[in-house]
Amino acid sequence: MNKIATKILIGISTLLILFSLGESIGRIGDLQLAKLNPSIFEPDSHHLHYAENSLIMYIHVIAGMIFLLTGSYQLISYFRKKNIQIHRFIGKVFLLVSFIVSISAISIAVFIPFGNYLETITNLIFGTYILYATVKGYTSIKAKKIIEHSYWVRRIFFISLSIATIRLIMITGMVTTNHSIKEVMGISFLIGFLLHFGVIELWIQNHKNKNLKKASS
Repeated sequence: MNKIATKILIGISTLLILFSLGESIGRIGDLQLAKLNPSIFEPDSHHLHYAENSLIMYIHVIAGMIFLLTGSYQLISYFRKKNIQIHRFIGKVFLLVSFIVSISAISIAVFIPFGNYLETITNLIFGTYILYATVKGYTSIKAKKIIEHSYWVRRIFFISLSIATIRLIMITGMVTTNHSIKEVMGISFLIGFLLHFGVIELWIQNHKNKNLKKASS
């Protein structure tokens, strides 16, 4: 059962990775367009809002793309086992960009939020959690706690992938309720983050229970 759940989780993650990469490329294009030709956007649009603070957004989005690519590599067990030195190097890059992404996400939530207070609070909580998980991922591998390290890395990656789910929830919310992106952003962040947090914690608990059964048999 755990193998099936893992395959499903990897399949969902792969789709979310592809969607997130496409979104990131589109976000960079929107930032460029908003800076070069702002008149094509509505005055209160999120494109112009983030273009006014483009440096932190470029850092967040570009670091996020590196995060997605390095995290994707770590999903494939064949590559992890084939060359441990490459795995370690990419793992270090992954944790570094995870740190950058979480710090920039917290900065965006605090200093340049676009949605309501719910978006700010949710981003602040989960940005802080990803930062904490990144530190735990680093300290656990330094202590040679391999399994604990793998759990923290999975938490970091899958919870961060909730940004793709959030986008889909936002689109659904705008289409079905006729609310603006600003109005649906906060609740979409909350639902997306909690959904991913719950799924990965269930998977980890299931994996731990399986290991306990093996150890006791």
